[in-house]
Amino acid sequence: MFSRAFNNLTARFNGLYYSTLNINEGIYKIEQNHKDNFEKTLPVFIYPTNESAKSTFTDFDNAIKKSTRCIRLHAIKDKKNVEIPSAGKWIDDNWINIGIAMFYKREMFNAIDNFEYVIRMYIKSKDKYSAMLWNIRVNSEVGTVSAAEQYLSLLKNEKKLPYYVKREVPVVLADYYSRIGLYAEASTNLMKAVKNKNIFTGIKRKKRARYAFIVAQYLEQNRDYRRAAMYYKKTIDLKPPQYELSFYARIKLARMLDVKRNNSDRTKRELLQMAKEYKNIEYCDVIYYTLGQMEEKENNIDKAYLYYLKSVQKSTVNKNQKALSYLKLGEINFDKTNYPSSESYYDSTIATLPKDHPQYDQIVARKKTLSQLVAQIKTIKNEDSLQRITKMSDNERNAYIDKLIKKVKKDEEQQEREKEAQQNLNNAAGTFTNLGNNNNNNSQIPGMGGNGQVMFYFYTPQLVNNGITDFASKWGNRKYEDNWRRSNKAVIAENITPENVKKDTSNTKTTTKALTNKDREYYLKNLFLSDSLLTKSNLKIIEAYYLMGSIYKEELNNNKKAIGTFEELNKRFPKNKYELNTYYILYRIFDTDKNTERSEYFKNKILNEYPDSDIALLLKNPESVKQINSRKSDVEKFYARTYRKFNKGEYKAALDSSNHGLSKFGINDFTPKFQYIKAISLGKLSSIDSTEFYLKLLVAQYPKSDITPLANDILLSIKKQKNPELFTPKNNNLIAKKDTFLIDFEKEHILIAICPDDPKMITDFKTRLDGFSKKYYSNKQFSITSNLFGNGQQMIMLKAFDNATQCVAFYENLNRDAEVFKGNVKREAFDLYPISSFNLPYFYKVKKPKIYEQFYNDNYKNIPGAAKP
Repeated sequence: MFSRAFNNLTARFNGLYYSTLNINEGIYKIEQNHKDNFEKTLPVFIYPTNESAKSTFTDFDNAIKKSTRCIRLHAIKDKKNVEIPSAGKWIDDNWINIGIAMFYKREMFNAIDNFEYVIRMYIKSKDKYSAMLWNIRVNSEVGTVSAAEQYLSLLKNEKKLPYYVKREVPVVLADYYSRIGLYAEASTNLMKAVKNKNIFTGIKRKKRARYAFIVAQYLEQNRDYRRAAMYYKKTIDLKPPQYELSFYARIKLARMLDVKRNNSDRTKRELLQMAKEYKNIEYCDVIYYTLGQMEEKENNIDKAYLYYLKSVQKSTVNKNQKALSYLKLGEINFDKTNYPSSESYYDSTIATLPKDHPQYDQIVARKKTLSQLVAQIKTIKNEDSLQRITKMSDNERNAYIDKLIKKVKKDEEQQEREKEAQQNLNNAAGTFTNLGNNNNNNSQIPGMGGNGQVMFYFYTPQLVNNGITDFASKWGNRKYEDNWRRSNKAVIAENITPENVKKDTSNTKTTTKALTNKDREYYLKNLFLSDSLLTKSNLKIIEAYYLMGSIYKEELNNNKKAIGTFEELNKRFPKNKYELNTYYILYRIFDTDKNTERSEYFKNKILNEYPDSDIALLLKNPESVKQINSRKSDVEKFYARTYRKFNKGEYKAALDSSNHGLSKFGINDFTPKFQYIKAISLGKLSSIDSTEFYLKLLVAQYPKSDITPLANDILLSIKKQKNPELFTPKNNNLIAKKDTFLIDFEKEHILIAICPDDPKMITDFKTRLDGFSKKYYSNKQFSITSNLFGNGQQMIMLKAFDNATQCVAFYENLNRDAEVFKGNVKREAFDLYPISSFNLPYFYKVKKPKIYEQFYNDNYKNIPGAAKP
């Protein structure tokens, strides 16, 4: 009996007490380090992330050690060394503490096992209800909410719950409901928790204030603004120790104010007063943003804009708020069609906006559109400026450039003066590093307060002025730089040796002076001093105008800007290559707007100036669109049949089919592709010279076709085969400048995967790829790396294989593995290619996987097991 009492006493006041202290210390640190985002709904409970949990491992490890030791020493066991649950007290509490510590260490399933053990073994103990509560919390956090439902039902229906469990049930229920999107049920349960203010058995004021704030957020989401305001006010009334809660409750009340029914002047005055208070210095950005929202509601857009600007200027800590303020500035400029400024603000938004923002993808898409638009505007502006300067007389041009150079020099001199003044001040400060201490008459000593405390140096103007005077009297006005004590820095001797002197005196070679922005030639080199360069410049402007008009029309839905852009293009460059397209776009815009006069005008322009075009045919006979589409569909189907023959190696049939397609369908989008199949098939059937001839013809006739880069690569390969001496190391200066893919199956190979830049998907794929290689290729050592690959893509590399055969075999096995490609790692999201280490740099440089895919299909298909990527 004495032994049992001793064990119970020690289990409670030794193991349980000290492990609880460690747990409370760890939870306190987590809550102190946690930063709430008040622009989102707050979580009911504060948990650490996998990363932040590491900082509290020591506290929770100590808790686990103490409770584990307590169980080992004081749990009462039978002769088989099996614990007797009903024989002792406080052991179940120690088990629960171990589970809690594991939970906060993010060892979720170990924690669940501990809580399940208590529920299963300690049937008669009331602490099993605590274990149930924690089990629900862990399962909710893991995302397995269905596993928590049986305990939720039991706790809701149990009548004799201990008070410390009963008060937590509504809070745990609210957390559960919020995670499955039932916010009405969540707010109902949290309201019960807010009302539980019993001094002895209730919930602490600090927690009730947080719950009241969350209830208000739920109600605000549900547009129940009256009750939401009531709970925000309740949060303020509870005077939470966390100042942010009461601050944001006031901010939320201001943002919810109905400016149509209520006078907002008083609220604005209160917010401006808050901005002046020292305790709100780091929240000024939030205050000004709220004032901007209020002005925007009242349609005072200019005032709102100024407040958003002020919010950005005052934002120093809160990146989320800075992003929201930038976003508002971007939206206002966008609505005013001030697109260049809007693009700048959207760019700043994306730099600071968290990727989990609900509108992140739409914001990024708009920013990309604006960036494309601004690029065209800049192209036109730049080319026009260069053309204007080019057309000047020599004297006018030189005078203009000299004026630019003068401005550059003036700006640099101004910057130097400002920098020198600041550095001289810093030097002066360095001469006063140690002041004497005279306690009898401190008030008479510069830099000393009347109470004997040393004042900050720059708060005492007398010391600053004395320092500058002393420095100037000794050294004069010196620039702060290396060797500032030297008055003549023309020559500084460093490492002078006879060898250096000899080398210097014998060096008579002259070097060309590098051009800077203070030289005329620096500006002249970019001017169009020949007709061909001027023509290229005009083509750039035409392209920019057309793209700009298309963006206005298709992306920004700004028909007015699109009309102005297309008309300006045709006015400046009559008969440009986009004239027909722009006529038709303008016709469609005016026709949609029911502007018959203007739509008929552009319709007649098309019919008179381009009578034989498909668009003219369409306007004359709308039913002809079916004929055009049918004709295009026939070409596409015929090409597909031709390509299948070519891909199977049936070169004679492919050659006949391509010749038939060229003669039957004439010039169309598939003509260069027919030409390519014809050229390669001829080479397979007769000689390489035929391939070379027809590929050169293809490149000359269709320089902008998708197939042309591949044709160029093959032409270069043919050239290397015919003239290998030009590509040997001895003739490096003659090596062709254009890279290409080369065939060498014996070289080291790498397996690459191109996929979207999705961090979670990439991490899962790399983990599974590593597991696959260790499971099936344990005798080989691979490394997995990744790099950015163009816009929104990543390239993952598994290396290395001794040759192509090994790499292709691995690729085929991986391609069929269902364990790698499942869930969020979808096979269709990945382009997989075996590639030689020689070809990889060129592949990464050109970033055109489809060209390499064609190369792979043409050359790797005879390797055992090889198939199309």
